[in-house]
Amino acid sequence: MNENNKKVPQMLLTISVVILAISVLSFAPIGNVKATATDTSVTRTLSTTNPTSGSTFEVMLNITGLEIGGIVEIIPDGFAFVSTMHPSNQTYLSGQRVVFVVVNETSIKYEVRAQSEGSGTFSGTWYHSLNEKEGDIERTDVSVKVAETYTPSPSPTSTPSPPVPGFEAVFALAGLFVVAVPFLFRRRRRGGERSE
Repeated sequence: MNENNKKVPQMLLTISVVILAISVLSFAPIGNVKATATDTSVTRTLSTTNPTSGSTFEVMLNITGLEIGGIVEIIPDGFAFVSTMHPSNQTYLSGQRVVFVVVNETSIKYEVRAQSEGSGTFSGTWYHSLNEKEGDIERTDVSVKVAETYTPSPSPTSTPSPPVPGFEAVFALAGLFVVAVPFLFRRRRRGGERSE
């Protein structure tokens, strides 16, 4: 991605914020608007850093000292922006970037759908249009927890009992006996016929 393409979302945010600031400032008394870079901060909190595969979770942005400005949130690849209660005319989506125009707000909540597996990092920046300061939002790592699937254990199979020692010998002797008995009777009959 070239350098000019990276500046497009920032320029759009700046233009939107300036137009909004001009319209708001025309109705606001100047004495009430003051800010310094040191008292502006934006922090991110996730309802979970280990969402299950395909689940939806919340991201909360806590805002301090940002009367008029903007926030650009970068959602990790594979994760998807779902919704927000932030006004639709102050929320813009471009790929993995979500731009929020901020006017005297202390928090913004939005929902994200987790990818099927893997991990990623949420990152972002804020811009204060009154004092033209900007800062980074601390990065937040997230890792998808793959739901365990129930795998039934294999049903026990019956295994044949080991042969009893000497059992083969008994069968062999029984077989010999079966063969030998008729043979012996025949021989006896023949022998008895001869003696007569």
